[in-house]
Amino acid sequence: MDRIHLSGISAFAFHGVYENERREGQKFSVDLILDVDLYPAGISDDLKDAVDYSQVVKAAHEELVGEPCNLIEAVAERIATRILKDFDGVLAITVKLHKPDADVGLSLTDIAIEIERKR
Repeated sequence: MDRIHLSGISAFAFHGVYENERREGQKFSVDLILDVDLYPAGISDDLKDAVDYSQVVKAAHEELVGEPCNLIEAVAERIATRILKDFDGVLAITVKLHKPDADVGLSLTDIAIEIERKR
């Protein structure tokens, strides 16, 4: 299986369990790995035979800034579901969602969750 890697799709959003997260918001970013068959596009050199990753990035961003969720797990599910629904050429997806400014009471560089979903 071939893969497309899309890293660092960033947005300011209002996800979180705590009131201050919903009120003040924070930075989030998402990395995607799309399992696809790149052979047809590689042979034809035509966008119609490829997954248009500019549109995938746009869809992921829309979900990232969409309706606030309590958990980043729910946001990741939303992104995976949307990409698999809207892009026929994507056979499977890995979504890694980063919440670097999560308030956990101690200093840390990043919190991230990763999910994998298949058609």
